[in-house]
Amino acid sequence: MLKFEIHHLKQCSSTNEEAKNFPPYHAVIAETQIAGKGRNGRKWESFSGNLFLSLTLPLPSNASAYSFITALAVAETLGFLSPRIKWPNDVLIDNKKISGILLETTEKTLIIGIGVNIEKKPETQMLYQTTCLKEYNASLPPKELADKILQNLSFEINLFEQKGFSAIRQQWLEYATGIGSPITVHLPQEILQGTFEGLDNTGALILKQNTTIRYITAGDIFMI
Repeated sequence: MLKFEIHHLKQCSSTNEEAKNFPPYHAVIAETQIAGKGRNGRKWESFSGNLFLSLTLPLPSNASAYSFITALAVAETLGFLSPRIKWPNDVLIDNKKISGILLETTEKTLIIGIGVNIEKKPETQMLYQTTCLKEYNASLPPKELADKILQNLSFEINLFEQKGFSAIRQQWLEYATGIGSPITVHLPQEILQGTFEGLDNTGALILKQNTTIRYITAGDIFMI
């Protein structure tokens, strides 16, 4: 079981930025962030009472796998609400986003940022519908939620190290939403439509367009 030294902050710019000051196996939890970050440079709305957690690990050769590992850990923690995962790592409840994950790297460290809406959800300028635990009468103290996520993350990392990405992929697919359904994929230079066929052995999304197969490694997906 991995052990993290936890640092509690009243406020910070972002927990990911704070985590960059620590070596592997440290975690930062903040009560509020003033410059929370989401994927692709987006702002992460940081309401008091929600979870803002970042942790550090030694930089692996296959850092992208940890996007799926972390999504699994969050989904398992929220298992009592029947969560689903939208590729690659957004955790949904009733098709509404409740958690986001942001991976960053330094020269020697992988930073994993995890945000979970506990008490309040963002309402405006969102790509996807959102929700929070409070809407399901399931609020937890952020520290308690963080402890559960870190326990599950430790388990999944151990599984990955012992059995490889195939074991993570199998579990991820059990939580996945939209497989076999038509989707739209927004890429920087184009928008694609097709059927979500699954996940390849590297974590790429398999998109079927008539007789053509595309492998998507980054982008925003929307269910049709």
